[in-house]
Amino acid sequence: MAADRTPRAPHEQYRLVDFPVDDAWVRKNNESLAEVRRLQWSAAILGVIVLAAGIGVLVYSGVAAWGWIVAVMAGAFALGCLAMIGYIPRKMGSMARAYATSELVPAIIAEVRPRGITLLALADRAVDRSAGKLPTLVARSCSEIAGHETRVGERVPCVAVVGNRSSRGTDNLYQFISPMPVAWATPDKAVLRRLVAEIPAGEWETLRQNLDRVGEVSALPTSMLPLT
Repeated sequence: MAADRTPRAPHEQYRLVDFPVDDAWVRKNNESLAEVRRLQWSAAILGVIVLAAGIGVLVYSGVAAWGWIVAVMAGAFALGCLAMIGYIPRKMGSMARAYATSELVPAIIAEVRPRGITLLALADRAVDRSAGKLPTLVARSCSEIAGHETRVGERVPCVAVVGNRSSRGTDNLYQFISPMPVAWATPDKAVLRRLVAEIPAGEWETLRQNLDRVGEVSALPTSMLPLT
């Protein structure tokens, strides 16, 4: 079956990065990690609010049977929210692993805004490359990136963090791609220069030719636009 032939591990086919990840630098600069923290806080706050509401309903009902039903349901939902606090980082894994198992892709600063920038990356949406490639433009908004000049056209080596495949494993397309700058994992500019050089010149040129499409890509719900 096709699903059985589809590699699950990115390192089996993809172009990977090889550099030491600076954990302290990651904690300070990596916006993907900050997003995980925000999700954890959101799960915690929602869990506490729902639990408090359940207790409030129970008290309001005078400890009636229907109040207990609502309270138990609220408690179960709250526990689910609180469990997400630990599940989210475990699901994502460590940042070192994310960089080691995600494909190296080119990205260029396509927009400079008063409060940040927009990256335009060139990634491959296909899971199994032996079945054909699907080059895709991907946009991501973020803050200015330490180690890179804040100017349109600046080359930013990234890894493509992917996910949301079909639950049955029969879909050969990634439904989610997010470019994550290597500069969020290391302050070493020599590493950045080396990785820029490792990406074929043709891929950088393809991005340069499509810089004016960043608005089109950003406007899509997925922030992904296949190149055909």
